[in-house]
Amino acid sequence: MDNEKSEIKLDPRLLTAAKMVRADSVVADIGTDHAYLPVYLIQNGIAKFAVASDINKGPLERARQSAEKYGVTEKMRFALADGLSGVQPERDGVTDIIICGMGGELIARIIGGSDYTRRDGINLILQPMSSAYELREYMAGAGYEILDERLSRAAGKIYTCILSRYDGKKREFSPVQLLLGEKNIEKREKLFDDYAMRHKVSLEKRIAGLRMGGLDSTFEEDLVREIDELLEVR
Repeated sequence: MDNEKSEIKLDPRLLTAAKMVRADSVVADIGTDHAYLPVYLIQNGIAKFAVASDINKGPLERARQSAEKYGVTEKMRFALADGLSGVQPERDGVTDIIICGMGGELIARIIGGSDYTRRDGINLILQPMSSAYELREYMAGAGYEILDERLSRAAGKIYTCILSRYDGKKREFSPVQLLLGEKNIEKREKLFDDYAMRHKVSLEKRIAGLRMGGLDSTFEEDLVREIDELLEVR
């Protein structure tokens, strides 16, 4: 029994998200799947309570099993819900909303569909699996400030994790800032070069496809040049 309630371990991707959560928080983990992240936060005294939400019954049941296995069931609530609908963050006093493991456009839809994400002091920890450009673009136009971004490598892939808070101010960023993240460019973490290079390779493939189809690739070519300039400065 003691072994069953041992401390849960997170991979570098989820651990990066966990480090962005404030101490003594109440978290809502949207799309929780196995609930490894909220379980970790509770076990380590970072979160005092967590709402684990998923749109599907199977993942939510796995979340319940994880909470029971690691002995934190009494500090968690489970919600079968699409995004933040049905989570009722006011009920639990949620302070930090976590959305990991989804595409950036879906994350944008979720945060845009909830007034709670626009309350004073509510932190958003967002980890897009794809379409980070579109997510950053949405946030810039919708008044969500990006406070920080951190990179991580897991299973051979590099992920970015965004810490954000609503302040109502619209912002404008260049295409390369939307692609790579203004904070990532500023900080130049050790994974930045690899992160930028992977985007460059993807753009070059897109350019080749556009050229084969006789389509304009000026936008993509300009982005590649800007990435090259960033890497040269590095």
